Amino acid sequence: MEFTGTVYFDFTDAGSWRLFSLLTRAATEGVRLDLEWVGFPAAGPVDRTALTAAVRGLSAHAAVAEPSRRQVVRQALFTLLHRQGDSLDAELTYRAAAKVAGLDGDVLLAAIPQTGFTAFETGYLRAVEAGVAGVPTITRHGPPLRIGTTPAVEHGPARPRVEVIDRMLEDDGIWELVKP
Repeated sequence: MEFTGTVYFDFTDAGSWRLFSLLTRAATEGVRLDLEWVGFPAAGPVDRTALTAAVRGLSAHAAVAEPSRRQVVRQALFTLLHRQGDSLDAELTYRAAAKVAGLDGDVLLAAIPQTGFTAFETGYLRAVEAGVAGVPTITRHGPPLRIGTTPAVEHGPARPRVEVIDRMLEDDGIWELVKP
């Protein structure tokens, strides 16, 4: 199975972390992932002059031009935040993510408010234009699909769940499945 699309996420959002973990597990179960990850702040619109910790994290991610290194930074930031309890306010968090990705921490930190934010903002505006209203959301060629999960998604096989998401992305006849 090949799973494609654009994932809109926020490092600070627990649902984004669960979707990231689900997709990572699915890859180990043979799902080929061809995804673009674009930052979208769960708290809404942002201002360059007042970067929140969440937007700093998304801007750091966007600042990394090389896709394979961006993937490592994404994994490191998610893991540091959700498994290690680190903060996106701490420079050490970005330095650790940069080191794991083979990047210079000083260069990454310097890029966050300039090139990183500009790249993040471009993706954010594209998301709004596509109809993205929250995270995590996946788009392909149809309307955005918002993914709601519970911690139970961390148990059991990942591939069948990704297959359900894939079918929802392809089926424009079903718009919403909701559990209380």
